[in-house]
Amino acid sequence: MGKYIIFDAGPLISLSMNGLLYILEELKKECDCEFLITPQVKKELIDKPLKIKKFELEAIKIKSLMEKNVLHPSSRIFSDSKLASETRKILESANSCLTADSKNITLIQEGEASCLALAKLCNCENLLVIDERTTRLLAESPEALQKMMERKLYTKINVKSSCTSAFKKFKIIRSSELLYIAYKKNLLGLGKEKAVLDAILYASKFHGTAISSEEIEDIKKLA
Repeated sequence: MGKYIIFDAGPLISLSMNGLLYILEELKKECDCEFLITPQVKKELIDKPLKIKKFELEAIKIKSLMEKNVLHPSSRIFSDSKLASETRKILESANSCLTADSKNITLIQEGEASCLALAKLCNCENLLVIDERTTRLLAESPEALQKMMERKLYTKINVKSSCTSAFKKFKIIRSSELLYIAYKKNLLGLGKEKAVLDAILYASKFHGTAISSEEIEDIKKLA
C-alpha cells in the first residue's frame, strides 16, 4: 500500500470557510500520496450539509474535490463494513481511557474514530489531519489531556495508561500545519510575506482549529 493522508471533517471545514480548499489540489500535485475521507466524515461534510441551505455551498465545494479525484473515499482500500467494525473498537477503547467518579468520559466522536480506525487498518505510512484538540492530545500527551479535562470538569480524572498507550502510534497534524506547508511551498498564490502566514494561521484559529496565539507565533518563527 502507498502513503495516505486521512482527513477529519474539521480541517476541511476550516479550509472551506477560509476559501483555501484549493491548496489541496496544489498539495496533491506535490505529494506522492492519496487524500482519503471515511464514510463517517463524508456524511458530516457532504451528505447532511447538502440538505441544509446554510451549509449547502460548503458541501458542494468539498464534493467537487471528490469529483476531481483530489479526495478519495476510504472504500478504495477497505470496505465500509470493515472500517465500521474497527471504528466501533476505537470508540470503545478511546472513550474508556479516562474516568471520573468511576464513569468513562466520552473523548471522541464517530468521525474522528473512523479516521483513527482507517489509519490503524492501513498498517502503512499515513498521516492524520485532525484539528480537534482532544483527539490529538489522546495520541500525543494523555497527561495534558488529563489536566485539560480536570480544568473543564472540575474533578479528579484517572487515566488508564494501558489504554492510552495504544494511541501513541498515530501521527497527527492540524490544518494550521497544512497551511504552513502550503505557505513554505508557495502554493497559496498570495506571496511569501510573513503577513500572509500570519493571516492564514489566525484565520484557521478563528474557524475551528485548536491552536493558541503562542503556537502561531512559534510556527511563524520557523518561517
